[in-house]
Amino acid sequence: MSVREVWQLTRELLEATALPWPAEEREARLVQVDELLRRREEWLRELRPPYSEEEQRLGREIIAWNEEIERRLHRVGDEIRNDLRMAGAKRQANACYVHPYEQPLSIDGMFYDKRR
Repeated sequence: MSVREVWQLTRELLEATALPWPAEEREARLVQVDELLRRREEWLRELRPPYSEEEQRLGREIIAWNEEIERRLHRVGDEIRNDLRMAGAKRQANACYVHPYEQPLSIDGMFYDKRR
């Protein structure tokens, strides 16, 4: 029964996307999620109606789980974007300390003494 396989893969995907995702595990978990999504996509292509009562019940569970999986993946994506933004800011701040005179001078706050 193909619906049962899709249901099982969706359940595994729900478990794989469980939060939190520590930064050191992120890459391995993304690879795992990608593989599960690929396998599930193959099974979804094979689904053909009509569906039995049990298959319809499993389908409703799959839809509910998909919404939760999508929310979790959006949250992980936001965390990754935030980490990248923070890394860029740290890199820029570090460059200011390493090469302090390479940055353009700021005109704000300059004082010109008009006395001679």
